[in-house]
Amino acid sequence: MVIHETSSNQVVVITIEGEVDLYNAKELKDILDDKMRKHQYEIVVNLEKVPFMDSSGIGTLVTAMYKLKKYHGNLKVCSVHGSVAKVFKMTGMESHLEVFDTEEMAVQSLISERNSHSD
Repeated sequence: MVIHETSSNQVVVITIEGEVDLYNAKELKDILDDKMRKHQYEIVVNLEKVPFMDSSGIGTLVTAMYKLKKYHGNLKVCSVHGSVAKVFKMTGMESHLEVFDTEEMAVQSLISERNSHSD
């Protein structure tokens, strides 16, 4: 698993390449926790290059999302496909995590939320 980080409009974009499973989900958790320590509470996780994710990976994302919400932040997921999309459906995850088709849509959603909070 390789993790790339970029930023768009103060939203952290984490792009994962490779499988996310029990053996490396902690690495993802550590990165997400590190973002929160740095007061970065708006995160998009791009799963376009993830062919497989097990429940530990999904659990890591959901846990991070609930932590971020405590800080009025959020975590959105984008570009989910194939077996990862099936796992999301089977586990009912799309009722917890917001999933977007593209990274741009996910980033825009976070910016809209930010703007509606600051009114």
